[in-house]
Amino acid sequence: MDGSSLVALFLARNDDTATSALPHAPRKVRARKPGLSRRESLRGWLASALHRLAWAIEPNARL
Repeated sequence: MDGSSLVALFLARNDDTATSALPHAPRKVRARKPGLSRRESLRGWLASALHRLAWAIEPNARL
């Protein structure tokens, strides 16, 4: 069995390795996801209100 693939795997550096668990490792801070803008928030609220209004005034379908 050739061990070169294991050596290559060992020597390859990947950012997802567990080096952040070392005692003096630098902390990696993930970027925060941007929140909703005021316009998007208002649009969602208005859509919900209009849906509730439509459900309240729609006639009951009796079969």
